[in-house]
Amino acid sequence: MNKKTKKIALFGLLTALALVLGLMDRAIPLSALLGGAVPGIKLGLANTVLLYAVYLMDWPSCILLMLTKVVLSGLIFGSLSAIWFSLAGGALSLAVMLLVRRNPSRGAMCMGILAVAAEAVLLITRGPVKGQLLLFAILTGTGALVCFVLWYLMKRGVLCKVQGTSVAGAVAHNTGQVIAAWFVVRTPMLMNTYLPALIGVGIIVGCLTGIVTDRVFKVLKVNSEFRIHNS
Repeated sequence: MNKKTKKIALFGLLTALALVLGLMDRAIPLSALLGGAVPGIKLGLANTVLLYAVYLMDWPSCILLMLTKVVLSGLIFGSLSAIWFSLAGGALSLAVMLLVRRNPSRGAMCMGILAVAAEAVLLITRGPVKGQLLLFAILTGTGALVCFVLWYLMKRGVLCKVQGTSVAGAVAHNTGQVIAAWFVVRTPMLMNTYLPALIGVGIIVGCLTGIVTDRVFKVLKVNSEFRIHNS
């Protein structure tokens, strides 16, 4: 099997895996577990495939994989509007992951600072924190703490750096979708209430998907940093 054939086979396998994991994402009622307070949140299992591609494929292949995943998922599971929101999130997520993959610890630090800023916006603009806003504040604050812990552990060499890339991509994905929704509905609450909560959720979920991807790399005996320098 030549190199081109292997690349096509890998692309097809990753596309199929992303669709299957996307279906699993929809089957896990993560939003319901939070009482429906943060609608539309998912574990982001399908994003592990894109994270895998960021380290093991060239950037044109990553872009094509993201577009294929978004279009097919929208046609099979969603609608044209779902494609628009997924495209916004996927494009921003991929761009951020490609930017920080060489220095993911810095990406984790930036996401932590972003979470702190989002927490400040939430507390300043929404008044007394109680009920749903308290949950949002806890999610955002927890996300900020997780980011700074990740940054410290990556600097110490305790954690694989792919987790920093995963966190940055997850936050960017949620941010892209909220921005796309804001352009459609023009509701300020999306930016100063739901976005901080989704940033916190993105950090927590991104950490989990990063752990999964790290396990996959170790099982396949992949040295992601070596592939980066030679991509």
